[in-house]
Amino acid sequence: MAEWKKVVVSGSDISQLNNDAGYLTSVTAQNAFATASFNGTKLLADGAGGELTFASSSGQGLTISANAGNDTLTFGLSAIPNTSLANSTISGKALGTNLADLTIGNGLASSTAYNGSAARTVAVGAGTHITVNTNDVAVNTTTLIPAISGTILNTISGDVNVSTAGVSTIQASAVEGTMLNSNVADNTTITLSSNTLSTLKVPNALTAGTGLSSTGTFDGANARTFSVSYGSSAGTAVEGNTNITLTQTAGEIDITGTAAQALGGAPSYTIGLADTITGARTFSGEVTFSGNKVTINNDLIVQGTASFQNTTNLQVADQFILLNSGSAGTGPGGIVIEQGTDDIGEAFAWSSTDSRWGTTGSFNAASTSFNPDAYVSMVVEGATTNPTTEVVAKYTKKGNLFIDSADNIWIYA
Repeated sequence: MAEWKKVVVSGSDISQLNNDAGYLTSVTAQNAFATASFNGTKLLADGAGGELTFASSSGQGLTISANAGNDTLTFGLSAIPNTSLANSTISGKALGTNLADLTIGNGLASSTAYNGSAARTVAVGAGTHITVNTNDVAVNTTTLIPAISGTILNTISGDVNVSTAGVSTIQASAVEGTMLNSNVADNTTITLSSNTLSTLKVPNALTAGTGLSSTGTFDGANARTFSVSYGSSAGTAVEGNTNITLTQTAGEIDITGTAAQALGGAPSYTIGLADTITGARTFSGEVTFSGNKVTINNDLIVQGTASFQNTTNLQVADQFILLNSGSAGTGPGGIVIEQGTDDIGEAFAWSSTDSRWGTTGSFNAASTSFNPDAYVSMVVEGATTNPTTEVVAKYTKKGNLFIDSADNIWIYA
């Protein structure tokens, strides 16, 4: 069963460990050698309860005393028995016994008998010396402006079709000035590319009618000036000094040019989208903004698919990004880093099933489910030393850490 366990680190108290195998003989922490050796021979325990014992016998002259207060062992030599020596006799006599009488011989200082009871001076002759060597013992450890920017109404042209019956039709949006001043041949079509013809001659008679400057017949012998009937109904012309006025709507359309211009003066306007579009607007069909920058001061709502192409560095000024906003309930979500295959890569996402963050590889960005193969460890900083009562259930997941108020480290495992 998983639970909060304290992690042992440098400086941790050994008392927090369970002495389940009896490695410690008391609750109080003890110090011990990892290895021990004597004269180069390693001393190893033959079992979990092995014990290193130092023994001594006063009958052999070696004494060992221990002091538990300062963990000290004292070694000493005292009253070594003769039997413990490698050479315990001299000339067959045990050490500590009286020497036998020594007969005076060559080299003695006097000629009296010697029994060892009194000092005698003797001369030492040639003999054998014994050298004793002592050894030591050592212990080691991404501009929408379809500009109607051309000139409109600059040239209003039409045709004057002349037949044997005279002028039959005048086709023009606007006629200004004097025309038909000169004679023209029968069946000739005159195309009016300007508002004034210098001379127009008609060889056949022309019956006077409405708009002529005089009554009577017109036989073409002399130039005549006639007036054109103006009006707003069909079959009437527009007078050249009539103004056209274009009015722009703020936040929708921009119009460049004098608002009121005479039709006969070749009026010119440039019509385009306003630099700043206000109010509710609906664009249907494919719309292209070709400027260097499009600024939207308020909300941008994309009801379809938003595609960002060739975005080298994405910069988002908002502090938080909301994902899965279209879901009515809980669900997974995250980011996918493509790895050489379209829409496939490494995923870092929230698992709604496990209620924790995780990662997985070879993930298809079009997926609607997420099964992590590894989880992200969360660290909870506590105000107490008890993770059981302080950490909420959301974070009681295997691998999560808790740092208590005493800087101890706990892991849920």
